[in-house]
Amino acid sequence: MTTPPTDADDHRLLDDITELVPGALLRYRVHADDRAELLYISRHAMDIWGVTAEAALADESLLWATGNRQDQLELRHSFLQAVRQRRVWWHEWRIKDAQGRSKWLRGTAKPLEQDDGTALCTAFIMDVTESIRARALESAGELRHRHIFDRVPGIAVQGYGPDLVVTYWNAGSERLYGFTADEALGRSMLELMVPAHMHASFTATVQHMVQTRTPVVSGVQWLQRKDGSAVEVHCSEVFMEHPERGMECFCIDFDLTERRAAEDHRLALETQLRESQKLEALGTLAGGVAHDFNNILAAILGNARLALEDVRQEDPAAISLQEIVKAGDRARDLVRRILSFSRRQVLERRVIALASVVDESVRLLRATLPRSVVLRVNCDPDTPPVLADATQMHQVLLNLCTNAWQALPAEGRGVMSIELRPHLGAPPRWATEDTSPPTRDAWPAVNVCLSVSDNGSGMDAPTLAHLFEPFFTTKPPGEGTGLGLAVVHGILRDHQAAIEVNSAPGCGSTFSVYFRAAGQRVPHAEVEPADTGRAPPALPAPELVGKRILYVDDDEQINHLIERMLRRGGFEPSVYRHPREALSDVREGKVAYDLAITDFAMPGMSGLELARALRALHPDRPVAITSGFIAEELRRLAPLAGVADLIAKPNTCEELYTAIERLASRVCRPTTP
Repeated sequence: MTTPPTDADDHRLLDDITELVPGALLRYRVHADDRAELLYISRHAMDIWGVTAEAALADESLLWATGNRQDQLELRHSFLQAVRQRRVWWHEWRIKDAQGRSKWLRGTAKPLEQDDGTALCTAFIMDVTESIRARALESAGELRHRHIFDRVPGIAVQGYGPDLVVTYWNAGSERLYGFTADEALGRSMLELMVPAHMHASFTATVQHMVQTRTPVVSGVQWLQRKDGSAVEVHCSEVFMEHPERGMECFCIDFDLTERRAAEDHRLALETQLRESQKLEALGTLAGGVAHDFNNILAAILGNARLALEDVRQEDPAAISLQEIVKAGDRARDLVRRILSFSRRQVLERRVIALASVVDESVRLLRATLPRSVVLRVNCDPDTPPVLADATQMHQVLLNLCTNAWQALPAEGRGVMSIELRPHLGAPPRWATEDTSPPTRDAWPAVNVCLSVSDNGSGMDAPTLAHLFEPFFTTKPPGEGTGLGLAVVHGILRDHQAAIEVNSAPGCGSTFSVYFRAAGQRVPHAEVEPADTGRAPPALPAPELVGKRILYVDDDEQINHLIERMLRRGGFEPSVYRHPREALSDVREGKVAYDLAITDFAMPGMSGLELARALRALHPDRPVAITSGFIAEELRRLAPLAGVADLIAKPNTCEELYTAIERLASRVCRPTTP
C-alpha cells in the first residue's frame, strides 16, 4: 500500500525540479476574497530578491515591497484578473532587491480550480533584466539608425517583409519617391516605386534573397516616383533576421540625379575644353596658313590688277582678269573669316553698320543651309550704326541662325528670316532686364533691332526659363553643348544690349536683339574698319612721288610685284629678299631710304628685329610691318619695336599707297622705340 505524498514531499520534488532551471518557483493558494497565501518558494528566491526562501515564507511582503508602487498595483491587478478568469498569467515588472539593485522580472502562472473553490497557482518568476536591457538597446539602436537615415540627404531606405509590404519608409524615401511615410506604410513596394515592367523581376529577386539568405548585388536601377516620372538610383537590397519580427528586407537607394547632372556637366566642360583646344589649334593653323596663303593671293591679285591697268577695258582679256580679281577677293575674304571665327583676330569695338554683318553672315549661311530651307533677309537702309565688335556680331548672328535652323521641321518647308530695322525707344522691359546691367545709360530715341525668326517647333515656358543657361540644351546627348545661346547672352551683356524671345509650342520662335544706336552714320559696307577716314587714292599724292622706299620680304614673287607697283606709283624702291643684307647695305650707306616696309615672318631675322635695327640707325625714318596674319601678339610688340604701322596682306596698289602716305606723314617726327 502506497502512502499518499505529503506537502513536504511535494516541496522536496519542487526543489529538485527548480535546481535544474533558472528562476524561482512559487505556489499560491488564492481564496475567493482575493486573499493570496504563499505555500512554497524555491531556494532561487535569494538570486532574484536577495532574501532566503524561509524569510520570504515568514514575511511575504519582502517579495513585493521592493517594487514601485504603481508597478505593485499593476502586478496585483493582472495576477488576480488571471486567477478569476482561470487563464494563464504573464507579466513583466520592475523591483529593487534587498541590495538595492534594479531588476526586471517576468512571471507566468496557470491557476487550477480546487474543490473548495480556491485556485492553486504555480508561478515561475525569472530575472529578465539583461533581456530587457538588450531589447531596449536594440530599440534605441534602431531608433538611432532611423534618425540617422532620416537625416542623411540623398539616401532613401525602405523596409519591407517577404510579402513586399512596406514596414519602414524614411524621410529620404519621401523626398525621392514622393510618398509620405503614412501613404507608404502597409502598401506593396510594387505599387509605390517599382515600374510595371519590373514587377516580375523584382518579386523574383526578393524571393531568391529570402530563400537563399544572400543579399542582392547592388546596381543602378530606374525606379518610379509618385508622379510617374523615372528616377535613376543606385540600389542595394539587404535583409536582417529579427528574433521577434522574423525576416526583414531593406532597400537602400542613392539618388543619382545630382551625380548624373554633375557628370553631364563635367562631360560638357570636357567637350567645351576639347572644342576650345580645337579652336585654338585651328587658330594657330589658320595663322600660319593665312600668312602663306595671303602671300600667294597678294601675287595673284597684285599682278591681275596691274595687268588690268595695262589692257583696254574692251579687251577680252580684261574680263578674265576681272574674274581673277573677283575670285582672289573672295579667297581673301574667306581667309579673313577663318581668322575671325577661329578668334585669332584682335577684338575691337568700333562704329559699324550691322547690315554688313548680316550680308557677310548670309553669304556663309547660304553656302551651308540645305536647299529645303528658305532664308529671307530684310535690312532697312535707315538703320543707324552701332558700337560693336564685328567678329562678335558675326558670332551672335550665326549662333542665332544655327539655333533657328536646328529648330526647323525635318519635313516640309522650313523658313528662316533675318530682319534689321530701326527701333524707337528702349527695348521691351523684360528683355532689357534680361541682359543689360541694372545701372545703364538711357536708350536713345532711335535704336537698332536685329531679329532672327523661324517656323520651327517653338518652345514651352519651362524651356524659355532656362534658355540662356550654360549647358542647357533640348537636344539629345552628344548633339549639343548648350553653349551657343549662353555665348550670345554673354556677348550681348558685354555690349549692353538686350534680347527678347517670343515662342510657343508649334508657333516657331523669334529672337530680337536690341542695340543702342551709335549716333553717327557709316556706309553700308563698312564692316572691316578702314584705317583712314577717306577712300584710298588710285594714285599716290603728288608730294609722295620720288620717295625712296626700302622694302624687305623673303618672298621673291611678292618683291617683284611690290617693286612694279611702287615704280608705277612714282616711288624709288629698294627691294631686298634677305633682311640681313638690307640692314648691312643701310649701315654701309649703299642704300638710302625715306621710309621702310618689311615683312614680319622671315628666316634669319624677323621684321620686328629689322625694325629695331633700322630705328636705331635712323630714328627719324618710319618703319611699317606687313603680314598675311596680324596676330594680337604682333600688335602688342610692334609699338615696343618702334613700328609705326601694320599693313595687312594682300595689298592693292591703293592700299599700299595709302599706307605709304601714312608713313610719310611721320617723317622727321621720330617715335620712341
